[in-house]
Amino acid sequence: MNTHQEGALVTDTITATNLTALGLSREFHNEESSTYWLPKDDEEQMRLTGQHFAIKDLYGGNVLSGVINTLDFEKGITILDMGCGSGAWIMDMMRDYPNCTYHGCDISDTRYKKVNIEKFIFTCGNVVKGLPYEDNTFDFVHMRLLVLALREEEWPTAISELIRVTKPGGMIQLLEMDLRQQQEDDPSGALYKVGLAVRNICTSKGQNPSIGTEFEKMLSKYSNIKIIQSDDRSCDMSTGTNTAKLFIWDSLQVLKSMRPVLALKLGLKTDEEYDSFSKEFEHHIKTKESRCFYNSIAVQKL
Repeated sequence: MNTHQEGALVTDTITATNLTALGLSREFHNEESSTYWLPKDDEEQMRLTGQHFAIKDLYGGNVLSGVINTLDFEKGITILDMGCGSGAWIMDMMRDYPNCTYHGCDISDTRYKKVNIEKFIFTCGNVVKGLPYEDNTFDFVHMRLLVLALREEEWPTAISELIRVTKPGGMIQLLEMDLRQQQEDDPSGALYKVGLAVRNICTSKGQNPSIGTEFEKMLSKYSNIKIIQSDDRSCDMSTGTNTAKLFIWDSLQVLKSMRPVLALKLGLKTDEEYDSFSKEFEHHIKTKESRCFYNSIAVQKL
């Protein structure tokens, strides 16, 4: 399958959710306290939507089995998606579990507008500054992909807020990408260079690029929750599987999203240099073992 066909595969999947990119300009969050360094524009929301389907494919669904077996999604529960972004996870969940009530929260409204507003209630909020919800509000709280948004020191505060707004007996599910350096890779290769640059940028912002590997350690410190399930997975993008193709598309798109920061870090001074580097990166992840890693965990509030 050629590059155009692979792109069409992902585009077709995204089209099924009625999500469309409306522009290509790069726009960033202006929340002063946030360290998030990727754009918030429509192009980035399309990328996040594609990433959503890649993660869903990797895990075989949107919710870990430990959560499904504990809560009655068919009857209907109240759900919060913290850091909801484009709203892709909620919109996908609405099709699977239409009887649930969905709330989305993020530091700014970057949702696609064609959303069932009767089921999807959006509120602006910052998990570090305190969520705009009462104690014990939600049956299920979902948060993911904030590795590039939260400083390492902010994670305990964020987790405490998630616990606070979760009902006793309710569940919390976290998922993060582990941006580990793949030591077996050629240090002169594009993948290694990108990985090293991303980790260095994270460190400079006080972020832990492998925060997901700390989930069990962090969560075990709380006496009012218990760990139900921990599930770590990876995908080798060179294998040619559907999941691999989805992650290739996401990786190439995130390379575009990171361009304003990454080009400087890599010493690429012109568009031509960055485009050439991007092609080298694409060839590498398609032809050599190139893994992306994810950590997910589910806990229950006691």
